[in-house]
Order: sequence, then C-alpha cells, then structure tokens
Amino acid sequence: MDVLADVLRGLHLRTKVYGRLEMRAPWGMRVEKPTHALFYAVSRGSCLLEVDGARIPLSGGDFVFLLGGCSHVLRDAPGTRAMPVAEIYAIRGGRCGGLVHHGGAGAPTTLVSGCFLFEGTSLDPLIASLPALIHVKGDGGVAARWLESTLQFVASEMEAEQPGYETVASRLSEVLFVQALRTHVASLPVERASWLRALTDAQIGVVLQRLHETPEKPWTVESLAHLASMSRSVFAARFKAVVGEGPLTYLTRWRMHKATQLLAGGDMGTSAIAQAVGYETDSAFVKAFKRHLGETPGAFRRRLEERQGDTGLAAGPR
Repeated sequence: MDVLADVLRGLHLRTKVYGRLEMRAPWGMRVEKPTHALFYAVSRGSCLLEVDGARIPLSGGDFVFLLGGCSHVLRDAPGTRAMPVAEIYAIRGGRCGGLVHHGGAGAPTTLVSGCFLFEGTSLDPLIASLPALIHVKGDGGVAARWLESTLQFVASEMEAEQPGYETVASRLSEVLFVQALRTHVASLPVERASWLRALTDAQIGVVLQRLHETPEKPWTVESLAHLASMSRSVFAARFKAVVGEGPLTYLTRWRMHKATQLLAGGDMGTSAIAQAVGYETDSAFVKAFKRHLGETPGAFRRRLEERQGDTGLAAGPR
C-alpha cells in the first residue's frame, strides 16, 4: 500500500483553480483570512509574499501552499499598494477561472492561483503534519523542473479557456500538491518528528504501511516491534521520535479516521464498522469514537447526511 495515496484518498482532496494572473508592476494583491488552503505557482517573473510578518521572495518555478486562514499579501516590490483580491477579480464579474490582468506597465509576473479543499481532516495524519506554509523553490532540481513544467501547462489551460479547461487545471493542481509534498519531505531535517518524514523511514514506514492495510488486527507494541525488527522499548521510542506520538495512539487515531470514512461512504452498520476498525464490541467502538470526535457514530452520520449536496468549495478567492 502507498500510505500517502491512501491518506489522500481519504481526504477527498478537491481543487479549484482561481485563474491565471498576469500582473505588471506596480501591483499588489491582499487576501484576508481565506476559508480554504490556497496555492500560488509562479510561472514567470518574481514577486514578494508577505505572511505572518515574514517577507518571502518568489520567482519563476516556485510553488507556495498556504493552509486556510493565513492572511497574506503578494506584490511586486516592498511598499506597493495591495488591492483586495475581490477587487482584482471584479473585472471578471467575480468569476473564477481564465485570465486576469492587473497592475501597471512594468515588469510582468504570471501567477496561477487556486484552493484545496480537504474533507474529514480532524484525525488525518497528513493535515496534522503540514506546516502553515510550504515553499517549493524552482531552483533547477529535478522535482522543481517537473513542477515548473506542470504549472506552465496549468497556466496554458487557464489562458486558452477551451472546453473542460477548469477540470484539466484542477487535476493538474492535485498533481502539483503531491509533488510539493514530496519536495517538502525531502527538505525536512532528519531529526524532526513528522508523519511525512516517517513514510520514508525504512523500519517505521513498514509499520505505518501495515497499520493502514489492516487496522482491524489486534496490534500490540510487541507485534509492531517484531514487524520493525526492533526490541519493544527501542521501537516505541523510535516510533514516537519519528512520528511524534506513540504507536498505539497513532493506531487508535487512524482507526477513528477510517471509521469516519466508512460512516460517510455508505450504509454500513455500526457493528460492522466497529469490527472493520478493530473493535470487538460496539460499546468499545462508540466510546472511543465519542472520545475522539465528540459525538456518537450515529450523530456523526446524521450530520453528514444533513450536509449532503454541499459542494464546500468557495465560489471565488477571498
């Protein structure tokens, strides 16, 4: 099993590309407390990203991922006035997609912007491990070149506005996100605890794979340590150091996450779901579920049914 792919499937990742932005200096764009995770890809030129008091230079081939809620400013140079993003898109009647022009008559910068929506993230190990900002630099590395060619394709689709261009651009944006994750993992310090880093660990990665494949098995620290070819004490310490939490804590959280997926995915009863995620009795499962989610499985399913039909993606950038 590809653990990252398994987790991404569970997230029901969806994307929306807001458009290709053709900016000419002087220009500035302000985004206040976005409701979704956003991304920006620079396919030409350069600019500055200002977020949380930091000023980050971006140049051609760079990709930036921002978790939801991060207010930020993009501009050509320090001090340039930044307009609210809604005013910039007003020239298209507030409609997303396609080509947007903004700014003066100076140096050009081309951006592709959009959002990511993740569903069912409260117990997801990937979302918990993501930083507020991921910056993949287009510095000529293999991954960066691959990113650059992909975002150039996205930019071309947004400009052409051929039938189906929004679908094509959205699918390519999902690919950009996965590639950005790979590049981010490669840049993490070896000593830093991270679920993403754990996926590449020769011994702990194997354990995570088996836990994801068979969460219903009666796993113990001893059986997992044997799987990793380590002693119980060394394994427990190693797992916590790499992942950031103990093996059984991780297992319980993953079981609850799988349970939410099963509750959302069909008519599977509580007893069947309990057995599918490793609980011998309904009462033990319901107790664990309520402890982690704050409500019973039945209440969780009813709430999902009430929300059914809501797309969840914003109509445009905010």
